[in-house]
Amino acid sequence: MARLPASMRLSASGTVTELRCDELTDAGVVLSIDGAEQSHVEVADPGFLLHDYTVRKSAVLRTAARDLVRADARGQVLHLGAGALTLPRWLGHHAPGLEQTVVDVEPELVDFVLTHLPMEPAPRSVVADAATVFADDGALAGERFDLVLVDLFNSSEAPEALTSTAFHRTTLGATAEGGLLLMNLGDEPPMDFAAEQVRRVAEALGPLGAAADGLWDRLLLTAPADVVAGEAEGNLVLAVSPQAPFAEATVNAVWASGPHPGETLTGAALRDWAG
Repeated sequence: MARLPASMRLSASGTVTELRCDELTDAGVVLSIDGAEQSHVEVADPGFLLHDYTVRKSAVLRTAARDLVRADARGQVLHLGAGALTLPRWLGHHAPGLEQTVVDVEPELVDFVLTHLPMEPAPRSVVADAATVFADDGALAGERFDLVLVDLFNSSEAPEALTSTAFHRTTLGATAEGGLLLMNLGDEPPMDFAAEQVRRVAEALGPLGAAADGLWDRLLLTAPADVVAGEAEGNLVLAVSPQAPFAEATVNAVWASGPHPGETLTGAALRDWAG
């Protein structure tokens, strides 16, 4: 690992990104952008996840996508939003045979992170706007992925191009048959932004063949109980299984995996929550 802290200005946004040691753990490193923390990486143990929403993502992956989270797994994984490559490192640790692609709009970010926090094998890095990367002339036009992880929506200030029903329809369309889409949604009480995003994803899912009465069984939301209740700000993880509903055993396993106290909603309960 290179000497820290280290920082640089990103050309697309003009923001400053920094890598610094995290005092919460012995070997942790934090990536921040303009002072706002974006990612935590445990350098000595990429299998360790610190933040609630990353642990919840891992719970969904270990249950709903368990065939891809094992040492002999093969498949294609897409990450929209790079950060410090926390989830690519976690997946590479548990399933080194996966081929991973990372998309970020900042030309320098992935190289900056990998220079200071190397990862082997490094993911394929695509510099592009996630809103247009699947267009006919986009870098990933026509490609499909077994796992699609979207980490772009930090707040209600996210651009419409990355939160529209059309965008969600495009990302669902890039998910291979039998695949899984995972999204990180950040929000604050009363959770209007997150609820609207869930409704838009459901709307995007409809034309893909899900009957109205079974559509909501293909969506699963997991988050801290106080966040779901609209009592605290935080992150919510939305999982989408485009072709088949989540099995009851999977839903129960995601809930049991925690962290606790937490809530896991699907079906009618999620539909009612989204309003």
